[in-house]
Amino acid sequence: MTMRAWVLCLVLAGAPASVQLELDCAQPGAARSLIGRAMLSEIEWAEDLNREAMWQAFGRCPEGVGAEACRREQQARYGADLARQKAAIEAKYQRMLKDFAARCQASIT
Repeated sequence: MTMRAWVLCLVLAGAPASVQLELDCAQPGAARSLIGRAMLSEIEWAEDLNREAMWQAFGRCPEGVGAEACRREQQARYGADLARQKAAIEAKYQRMLKDFAARCQASIT
């Protein structure tokens, strides 16, 4: 990965996590939709970064004998990394939904 790509990745790494969502208890459907869209956006961002890193890793695989095995290993490695990232992102947004529901419930009682 080029230096420019690394810098871009570092800058973007904090972008999805740093967004503060404005969630309104008066419009729970809109709030849940916003949370869902934010989650999908963060997952797509993680997929894009993962795909770029995987293609860079493919480029480091040897030519000829062993190339296919190397690509399979890298694909499995990056696939497992992405699965962990997606699970963490999904858990984060599930917590956000749960916290939102609890906050709204507390405001009614």
